[in-house]
Amino acid sequence: MTAALGETRTAPAFDGIYEAPEAARYLKVAAHGEIIYPVRSATIIRWIRHGLASPDLADVPGDELLLTFADLVSVRVIAALRGTGVQWKEIRATERWLRKELGIQRPFASEALWTRGGQVLGDWTSRLLAASMHGQAAFEMLRQYLIPVHGLDFDEASGMASSWEAAPSIMLAPEIQFGAPCIKGTRIPARTIAGMIDAGDSREWVMREFGISEEEADAACEWEHRLQAA
Repeated sequence: MTAALGETRTAPAFDGIYEAPEAARYLKVAAHGEIIYPVRSATIIRWIRHGLASPDLADVPGDELLLTFADLVSVRVIAALRGTGVQWKEIRATERWLRKELGIQRPFASEALWTRGGQVLGDWTSRLLAASMHGQAAFEMLRQYLIPVHGLDFDEASGMASSWEAAPSIMLAPEIQFGAPCIKGTRIPARTIAGMIDAGDSREWVMREFGISEEEADAACEWEHRLQAA
């Protein structure tokens, strides 16, 4: 296979902003988060030190480190792989191979990997199976919980992930509210809805003022309460 699956594309203008502890909580409470590798902020920082994100971030102090949306999506895929026992060195080797083949810096967050006719994914699966006795289990987890687009929408111009439905009715999009979890289809942060209801405003009043359904209000509250517990 050649790198002709697609030319190198330009990423969207805004990439989202996530601190490592924040990203770890999102991954923990997201759909299927309980079955993948438990990711703490220290884990994310360690992975970045070993080349997960831009090389420019490798030496940034942990308390100053900011992840992009593509990094957040990539960490989730890596956590799924680690959850089935695939070693970090095998994941990194596969990522480097995908980066070369696709001409994309963040292949795990790329539409090309997940949706282009299965060719890249098929070769990736072969590499996983060859690299690790856990390869088959890794592929099954990815196929069951992440493939084909694992809650993602992709930007047409860049081919990179542009939004992630992390839980029912809860969407993260880097160009909306700086990537904060919002009610799907709106610019309303989940924390705004949950905060008002928890502070004593009636659920009915909040729903009416923001024009959301009871299901959406419940989803916002559940998401925020799980974040607090995490």
